[in-house]
Amino acid sequence: MRRGAFLWTGLVVVLVAVVVTINRVVDPRDEFYSGDALAAALKSHCLLADDVVRARSYAEFKRDLFRRRPAKTVVLGWSAETRPRRRPFVDMGFPGFGPSSLLDAMRFLADATPARERLRVLVVTSPAWFDPDANVVGSNKPLLSRLGYVLSPVTLASSLDLMRRSRTLAFRGWRKEPLGRTCVIDRGTALPAWRADGTLVGAAPQHVAAGNSFAWNRLSAVDHALAIARTRGWRLAGFSVAPGNAVYSRELSALFGKHAYRWRIRKLGA
Repeated sequence: MRRGAFLWTGLVVVLVAVVVTINRVVDPRDEFYSGDALAAALKSHCLLADDVVRARSYAEFKRDLFRRRPAKTVVLGWSAETRPRRRPFVDMGFPGFGPSSLLDAMRFLADATPARERLRVLVVTSPAWFDPDANVVGSNKPLLSRLGYVLSPVTLASSLDLMRRSRTLAFRGWRKEPLGRTCVIDRGTALPAWRADGTLVGAAPQHVAAGNSFAWNRLSAVDHALAIARTRGWRLAGFSVAPGNAVYSRELSALFGKHAYRWRIRKLGA
């Protein structure tokens, strides 16, 4: 009896290991970020399709991009129209970027740049940052969420389906395709796609509603982020992609002013 129990236990362990291995290697929903596709895109001067990165890996992707092509001008926030005149620059923003993402990105930049290096930082805020119902995200992924993903039978079904459709996409994770006068590294859908400077092409326009509610607790993350920039002596300016309500305008202007930075409502030019 005991020997049979050990055999069954061993079989279960092996099956679980197989499922985890297949799901981790194929990764059908791109839960785990890999820099291979970005490296291929930069080397080939191609766009990097959003379906290779996915929302789960935006923060990791943008940090990797900064490491590979560091610039003295950095954009933090999110707006499809954000393209600074000063170049080279790296846009580290992404859809869903919010106060916690700003703080995480500022901490990363402080660790990734030499102490004497002076960055120029453009912070693009949005009324959605302080909308309690808006989908703003941080950059940290819960370990239990990832564990559930690699153990999931649903993930396994997606992995096996992708293996049947394309072994290249299943095991390498991307392919190179022509796109007009350029090329794109994608996983089946070419657009929208990321440029080498971190901006997005082919994205649908965003409509930011100005609600009446205000998530006051989110101001502290912005405050801490601005304090890091001030401590490092970085040049920083704040812009808003939409006017928002009176509370938004007043609080953001005051908060940036507290750290001797300017914030105003306007869109960046191309």
